Amino acid sequence: MRDDLTVLVQRIHPRADDFEIFEFFSQAGKVRDIRLIRDQRSNKSKGVGYVEFFDPQSVMNALALNGIAFKGQPLMVQASMAEKNRLAQQAKNVAAASAMMGGGAPPSEPSKLIVSELHPNFSEGDVREVFSPFGEIASIELPTVPETGANTGLAHIVFVNPEEAKAAEQAMNGIELAGKRLQCVVVSEQPAAPPPAAAIPNALPNMLPNMMGMMPGMMAPGMMPGMMGMMPGMMPPTAMMAAGMPGVPLPPGAGAPSGGASSQPAAPLSGPPTAYVLMKNFFDPNGDDERHDPDFFLDLKDDVTEECAKHGDVLETTILRDTQGHILFRFADEQGAAKAAGALNGRWFAGKQIAADTITEAEYEEMRLSAADGK
Repeated sequence: MRDDLTVLVQRIHPRADDFEIFEFFSQAGKVRDIRLIRDQRSNKSKGVGYVEFFDPQSVMNALALNGIAFKGQPLMVQASMAEKNRLAQQAKNVAAASAMMGGGAPPSEPSKLIVSELHPNFSEGDVREVFSPFGEIASIELPTVPETGANTGLAHIVFVNPEEAKAAEQAMNGIELAGKRLQCVVVSEQPAAPPPAAAIPNALPNMLPNMMGMMPGMMAPGMMPGMMGMMPGMMPPTAMMAAGMPGVPLPPGAGAPSGGASSQPAAPLSGPPTAYVLMKNFFDPNGDDERHDPDFFLDLKDDVTEECAKHGDVLETTILRDTQGHILFRFADEQGAAKAAGALNGRWFAGKQIAADTITEAEYEEMRLSAADGK
């Protein structure tokens, strides 16, 4: 799985660009893709990113770079949670099979995580970026004050698997994020509706003492922010995003839809509002793999379609083989096209920087038909 070939990198220098990160991690192995998490409005890096490699050995080499200084700042590198999640799911399947054989029904386990003390400018997309490394998220709810619509600093996160909710609770409870120390607790019952504005100042202080028992060790003198409760050489198993930094506010409520799609476009688009997208520089038509590997373009099509499908429904993908890496996409709607183009524009893929933008239907059809005529 591609998750197994991906590492999560934290504490990236805010001025480091994709190419610098690509060059740094290329010493570990062949880099397939890089995705920096950026602020939705300013497009500035939040100090967190994902680096995907082509083989497991490169992943092991990348993990060895944990703590190595990059642009004067020590990086924190961790592996994907995919393997742990698969093992937990296997254990759950064994328990369910045992119950079918007469061992009794397995008890239902809570899978909802309630997070408090979030930065008020955190959007649903920000919450998803922080907690999704622990496993698949079914839904995220950010209660707001009915009268004002302001964020209450709470998040209700429902994981598909209870084990993943517990892992997120154990890892993130007490972690400092954007200047605030998170409080996380797994619950069985549905949370009550958000209280009215007048009750919020009293409700949160009453809630927090019940969560303090699970809080890791407080920050010791001289420790860096975000490093509380950690032994030397260890690191927390998820992103400590640099969101909420002074001068980089997040737009309230500008999050990703609960279905798991990405957030708003990360880069401005100049093309028209259509469902058609042209992306460039995905491959070199004269490269060795492109000319000699019969499966290259099939694999590339699967990869890019999978990536774009995170932002919207992809109806058609057409690779223009005789161009400088051009690929056409037809989405189900304009929103998905804009999100995919914005998210991939400027990203690095296999050492090449992608350019993406929307195009008109006429341009799309002309290029698609020209490609078909050339076959």
